[in-house]
Amino acid sequence: MTECIIPVDVVGPIALDLAMSTGSIRVVVDPELKQARMVLTTEAASGPSADAIRDTTVSLTGQNLRVRVPDVAGGMGGSTMTFSGGSGVQIVGGNVHITGHGGGKVFVNGREVTATGPAGDAVTPITATIQLPARSVATISTHSANTVVTGTLARLEYDGTSGTLTAERVGDLEAVVTSGSVIVGEVSGPLDINLTSGSVNVAAYSGHCARLNLTSGSVRMAATAQAAGRLSVNATSGSVRVTGAGHLNVRRRVTSGHVQFS
Repeated sequence: MTECIIPVDVVGPIALDLAMSTGSIRVVVDPELKQARMVLTTEAASGPSADAIRDTTVSLTGQNLRVRVPDVAGGMGGSTMTFSGGSGVQIVGGNVHITGHGGGKVFVNGREVTATGPAGDAVTPITATIQLPARSVATISTHSANTVVTGTLARLEYDGTSGTLTAERVGDLEAVVTSGSVIVGEVSGPLDINLTSGSVNVAAYSGHCARLNLTSGSVRMAATAQAAGRLSVNATSGSVRVTGAGHLNVRRRVTSGHVQFS
């Protein structure tokens, strides 16, 4: 196992700026916490994932924490799969199972995997675990990492190519989603969504300004009685459904797709 504890030598809320291509990101906002904490871990003691953790760059300026986790060599971004022969290949939960391959060899990142042991330099997932004090904000940029936010973030800027973002409560939310999905329990401030494909679901929106911009994909949002101001929807295609929007100033521009307000 490889672990890196990132020191955050300031007290109070911080502004986290994290770029991490793959793996998993866990953010917990704790009102009782006085000082932020961050840990990077992977199961491997050596290899590409361990190297990526060791090569992570960190800078702390005032209350601003900037973390850059390098792309893992041999990761899944832009990967190519080629199947020729063999009697059975299954991919289940990210695990590859090969049966009846007739004595052929199996390689992971250029190293042969035997029946008695894994490749020494195989890529293992990196997990970023972050604990933040109340009123903290975060900017998260990722390719395919699954991100979970527990508690209330004052502001979240999210840029994801794929993967899933699940958040309990956010004050201001700005999300750029190329694919994958975003699921948020509550947004209490301004909301700005740019969706190329995939899906966005906001269970309770109570802010005063919302903009939904879709090239494709789907957005589902429920506005509360506390929501106010303008709701702008620009849909080139895709599907938008907003409930509880009767008291909002709705502006829409739809090229194709389906947009419904109730």
